[in-house]
Amino acid sequence: MKTPSALSSILSVLMARRVRQGLCVCALAAGLTTASAISPLPVAGPPSADARDSGPDANAPQAQPRGVPDLDLPNRPRKGQESPAQGPEAEFGTEGSTGIPATALDAYKKAEQTLSSARPTCHLPWQLVAGIGRVESVHASGYGLRTDGSTAKPIRGPRLDGKQFALIRDTDGGRWDGDAEFDRAIGPMQFIPSTWATQGADGNGDGVKDPNNIYDAALATGHYLCAGGRDLNRSADLDKGILSYNNSREYVNAVREWMRTYQGREVTATPDDAPAVPHRPDPAEPSAPAIRKPLRRAEMEGTSRPQARREHIPERSITPGPSKPVPPHPTIKPAKKPAPAPGPDTGADHRMVIRLERIGDESLGERMTGETFARRPQVRALDAHGHPVAGIKVTYRVTETGAAHFADHATSTTVSTDGRGIATAPAVWAGDRPGRALLTAAVPGKQSPAAITFIAIVWQAAEPMADRLELLPPKPVPANTNGRFPDLPQVRATARNKPTPGIRLTATLLHGALEQEQAQESTYGPYFKNEHGDPVRTLVLPPTDSAGRLDLPQLFTDEHPGNYTLRLATPEGVTLDIPLTVGATGTDGLAT
Repeated sequence: MKTPSALSSILSVLMARRVRQGLCVCALAAGLTTASAISPLPVAGPPSADARDSGPDANAPQAQPRGVPDLDLPNRPRKGQESPAQGPEAEFGTEGSTGIPATALDAYKKAEQTLSSARPTCHLPWQLVAGIGRVESVHASGYGLRTDGSTAKPIRGPRLDGKQFALIRDTDGGRWDGDAEFDRAIGPMQFIPSTWATQGADGNGDGVKDPNNIYDAALATGHYLCAGGRDLNRSADLDKGILSYNNSREYVNAVREWMRTYQGREVTATPDDAPAVPHRPDPAEPSAPAIRKPLRRAEMEGTSRPQARREHIPERSITPGPSKPVPPHPTIKPAKKPAPAPGPDTGADHRMVIRLERIGDESLGERMTGETFARRPQVRALDAHGHPVAGIKVTYRVTETGAAHFADHATSTTVSTDGRGIATAPAVWAGDRPGRALLTAAVPGKQSPAAITFIAIVWQAAEPMADRLELLPPKPVPANTNGRFPDLPQVRATARNKPTPGIRLTATLLHGALEQEQAQESTYGPYFKNEHGDPVRTLVLPPTDSAGRLDLPQLFTDEHPGNYTLRLATPEGVTLDIPLTVGATGTDGLAT
């Protein structure tokens, strides 16, 4: 039996063990609490993806409805379509303008250059960035684009309050979009602030990442499209990249069409400050385009299966708050285009032509003298947005006369552009002088765009040849001295019994009748008059007409009566002799 002192000792040991265990539990709890504060445990749901491993997709906030893009396509002629002015052999060019403001064009090309080194496997073409810039803001035209990439006026989309577009509450405190309650797409490439926070770039090297600067925005667009290891040479990756920018098949089609247009034609750098009506992505702004109904995903995938709209809010940037249902997009009919103001010129910016575009080749072809060129010169008048301008006067002029001309030998003519902005010149004729004819097309005015040139080649037609000359009735009647022959016959040239046009005859007056004596070139008697009114007895006559006929010029007489001969001869030596009588005639038919 244990003594009280022994029991006391055992109880002390047990109490000490309990205390140590409690301290260990407390220490463990404290350690877990500290570790939790440093590294929280993952929450339920899918793990977060590293932006370097997978890029944004069609569910990204940037891809949701955030404004009204310009989805106009460059007008390409459909197969088999022809111009009423030209007929089935007409040659067309694309109607979409390849003019881009100089600073915007430089920004797009610099973005490609930077990405070719930073992400060489992405194969980003600058024309793709330009396609997005064209659809989002028409390259910032009309917003006062400056050479440093900034714009005089901000480019902002609508408030993303969930009424007509996506619901995205403020993520930048209004720093970029000026709205501290809801986000708005900003800048020439229309980034939303939460996307810019992760994708922003410094494209002009000024140390600032500014979505309102086209150099920064263009480079950021390239990074965004290349994210996730995309190879934009692959059509599937190209589609995914564009859909991650705007989840609309119509948007993808527009961007790809503009990209192909810029790749397929020579792109012209236009002035940054060219007058233009800006494209406004916010339909609440004045003169903004009508809202296009966004396509639901089921429509883009070609199925009628309904699919609920999803509200996409980027993590770490959206202020927590109660979730509200997003109302469906209202169906809004496109607004009708306002009728132009009366008069030949409304004075509006959209009528300002900044570029003429040649349709077809520079060469009109080759023709012989006197023939008509099969192709008629055509140009298209374009404004700063690349849209065709109707009702603009275009003057066509032949700068080298003699080789070519329009109808009635005119060397200039003015025509107006049609509804497609096309001005078609009248038919061009090859002149009477072989050589190279230069034609120009220009818009009159002090600030007119550069003239467009056309070249027409004229060859000398082969000299016509006749094997027979014949006299058409009536025969010439006698003439009195110091007078004129009242009625001379007509002459016709033929070859193998067919009329021969273009034969130039030489007329020579001979003294004496061939039946009576050897005729010699006369120095007196009947005569012609040259352009100065002086008497001449040898004269080169105009060429025969299309029927091979020629009206002889007026023939005068002096004071010498007698019998004479008018000899007509071709360059090859074919002749026709016409007897002439001056004064009274005897019974033998000779002059007395």
